[in-house]
Amino acid sequence: MQVSKQALYILVEGEDNSPELAFFKRSIRKIITDKGLSIIPNVIEVGSSSAFASMAQLGYRHSKIHQSIPVLAIADSDYRTHLAKQSEPNHKLISDKKPKILYWDRHEWENYLLEETDFIAAWINQMPVKKGTALSNRAKCYRKIEKQASQIILDNCLEQYFRQSVKAEYWECLKFNLAIQIKKYPSIKKPVDFDHKTITQVKEWFLNEAVKSERVVKLKPKPPHLFDEIMTEIPWETWLNQPHLIQFNKAKQRFQGKEAFNQLCQCIQDEFGIHNFEKELLIQEMLGNLATNSSSIIFMDLQNLLLSELANVTYDQGSFLK
Repeated sequence: MQVSKQALYILVEGEDNSPELAFFKRSIRKIITDKGLSIIPNVIEVGSSSAFASMAQLGYRHSKIHQSIPVLAIADSDYRTHLAKQSEPNHKLISDKKPKILYWDRHEWENYLLEETDFIAAWINQMPVKKGTALSNRAKCYRKIEKQASQIILDNCLEQYFRQSVKAEYWECLKFNLAIQIKKYPSIKKPVDFDHKTITQVKEWFLNEAVKSERVVKLKPKPPHLFDEIMTEIPWETWLNQPHLIQFNKAKQRFQGKEAFNQLCQCIQDEFGIHNFEKELLIQEMLGNLATNSSSIIFMDLQNLLLSELANVTYDQGSFLK
């Protein structure tokens, strides 16, 4: 791990060998270079967001740039509401040596892969099709089914999955928001009759569970309007009652991206009979393409997250801005 008195420390979730690390490094370097900023980015993967606070100390201790800007951390939004993603003022974060957490505009970074079904279709179509035994020893990855992939086919797979998973996503959303600040409280158990409860009954259960949780771990009470925020930011009631009305683009943003992408990969295998399909290889190729594609949604969202913070960077021996 490199340390520098002139480095901007940016913490990200993940492991050292995860494919998104290379994406973060290339994209952030391009964003800073394209904007003419004389800043050295030091991107560090920390495993999980629970390690952000301790790792932020490294940046405050070693880099003078963090006298004017907090150590930055990029995290999944998960099912957080808009209010739950609000941050303390920068001066207080710097004073307390805490990281400023910048949340993706989507559930997690994998959600951005769901926007690239045109790329995935082209990736599938460039594979050779096995006829007889001709490719058995020559092609590691090939299609057993002579069928052209298209963005429409792949999007339809996703849309069908979203309709089928809306109840599971709703439960995960409620569970997450109950447990988000409860560090030691046991996992919240799903009521046996949950799927048959009305929205009014679910709200009553939610509020009772919140009060019980707060008493166990002695937390400050959560805002009584949290349940209403959850139900407003995503139209759960409509989607639960009429899954065919699910807004495809909104579901791509707010549902669990990793699970949806896994389902998409399964659909690819079923539809096109791909031999030796490697999800990790596909992700690596997609991220490699997205890292330098300044018009991609993930690149633009990352750029928006960072540039609003970098505008305030100063240094006691001169500005880092050219």
